[in-house]
Amino acid sequence: MKYHTRLAAALAASSFGTVLAQSSTWCGKNFMPNQTVVPPGGHFQLPASSDEPLVAFRCAPAFRPYLEEDAKDAAFIIDTPIVYKYIQGAAPISLPTSTGSSSSSQDLGKMDITISIGNHLHTMKEVPVNATGYEISLDISSLQAQKTPYNVSCSATYKTKTSSTKTSTQHFSTSGSLLYLPNTQNSVVKTDLRTGALWTRPADGSGGAFKPFIPQGFYVSFDQYLAKNLSLIDQLKADGFNTIHPIPPYDNTTVFKQVLDKTVELGLYIIYDMRSNYQNLTAVAEQVNAYSSLPNLLLWETAHEPDGNSDPFTAARNTYDLIYQMDGYHPVSIVLNCEDYNFTPYVEGADIVLEDAYPIGINATYSPVWHTECTPDFGHCGCDNCQGFLYDVKARIQTYKDRLDILGYDRTKSVWTTPQAVGGGTYWSTTPTGQEWAALGLTSLNHGATGSISFQYPTTTGNVTTIEGTATNFTQIIAEFIQPFVVDPDAVFENFDYGGVDAGLWNNGTAYLLVVANLNNTEVYVPWGGVGLGKVTNATTQVQRIFSVAQNTNATGLNFRPGGIGIYTATPPQ
Repeated sequence: MKYHTRLAAALAASSFGTVLAQSSTWCGKNFMPNQTVVPPGGHFQLPASSDEPLVAFRCAPAFRPYLEEDAKDAAFIIDTPIVYKYIQGAAPISLPTSTGSSSSSQDLGKMDITISIGNHLHTMKEVPVNATGYEISLDISSLQAQKTPYNVSCSATYKTKTSSTKTSTQHFSTSGSLLYLPNTQNSVVKTDLRTGALWTRPADGSGGAFKPFIPQGFYVSFDQYLAKNLSLIDQLKADGFNTIHPIPPYDNTTVFKQVLDKTVELGLYIIYDMRSNYQNLTAVAEQVNAYSSLPNLLLWETAHEPDGNSDPFTAARNTYDLIYQMDGYHPVSIVLNCEDYNFTPYVEGADIVLEDAYPIGINATYSPVWHTECTPDFGHCGCDNCQGFLYDVKARIQTYKDRLDILGYDRTKSVWTTPQAVGGGTYWSTTPTGQEWAALGLTSLNHGATGSISFQYPTTTGNVTTIEGTATNFTQIIAEFIQPFVVDPDAVFENFDYGGVDAGLWNNGTAYLLVVANLNNTEVYVPWGGVGLGKVTNATTQVQRIFSVAQNTNATGLNFRPGGIGIYTATPPQ
């Protein structure tokens, strides 16, 4: 394979990159005993509210990238939600006077949408106002496939009656890009911008159709573990995971080649990590040249916790732009650690934003490492601005999702989770149980995460109460039962919080999927109506248990012990 011939040079590049000294601050905060309190700043700016309706007109291709083979089936997604906050692109809109305060699509009429790709191609379509995920088909085969994205302009014209005799014509516009690449025999990873899910061919390089999936995997240290024991890769596969993320440096050329070959053989996708030298663009270029042809390359990860380390704001974006100039067939990810420190400039450099809040076993107010207190303005307790509960991960995922929406990236950037699978030292006094680890993953899915890479492997093993003991069954359940709903662009999703029980409910038109996690340390009872299943009339016949721990059901609802979790399917009443 081509990557073998370039391996040595790229590994050398991955080793000589600039080594940055550990920052004397974390998330912009001082944390050492001899330091004073200095507010970190860098807070995310929330949008102003509006008393009058606004429309957040957005337009994006349904997939990134499209290949030549996809050209005749390409499509764009149009969103025209009515909002009352000045999120990115939101503009005042005069709605029909007869609708009053109503904002339902059937009352508000339609917009005439025009999509233009440069000077080459355009199409027109009517789209309802206050619509989400409206697809417009567009044959792009007349365009030349190229590495450079096409500029896309989208405009909307909206006519409404402001009185019995007057009509108002309003105009809105937005822009975006279309990545339309030549066909290739090398690996390609597409992002479905309707759902945020990735679409791939088989990781073993055997070819075949693209299919959507939820990446489930682990970080594994190359030097500490993989270089000494390749059988860990077999073990990870046997545990039901589909993705591996080796942690650099990858200094041993011979063994790293064996790792790559082993992952291809087992059909595991691999995340290539450039954290050690992502700011060295020469090193980045050499690694992209060497590894972009890997048959199982899932994505490039560049900046790891740049917010914690206070990396230069433009570094991740500069690397992102270079990777897309050279490759474009694989998405780029970064990992953010901070709850609220310069989120906006760092996410400019990523398609996928991972959070890595590890709340289990921390002292949220006093650092056992630095022997200093932790407040919003000072300290480092292992989980930035966390309370030390499962709830922290739910809040972090939802916060990141909300911010991406505010910035106008709700379609083009997605969020993944990094469930905690470590403990027993430094900041964390204990490792999550298998039940807690599963709860971290489920609440992440409920709040929009489309991938899960836990930290780190190997983890606790033994009986079913451990992480590995839970994973073998849990990973299969996610793939078989949860994945089909999450990757379905037609599935309707709702989120519920009932007394601290986090619930996600998907409806694909024929069945429901219910995912629940009790984020409390107390017992809770939740009626079916509290999780969106109020129409259930016979729980015995309509609700099917798929998986549960410390949780059960009865005719009227769900019972939870502390931290209880459950996965159910349900059929609507006939």
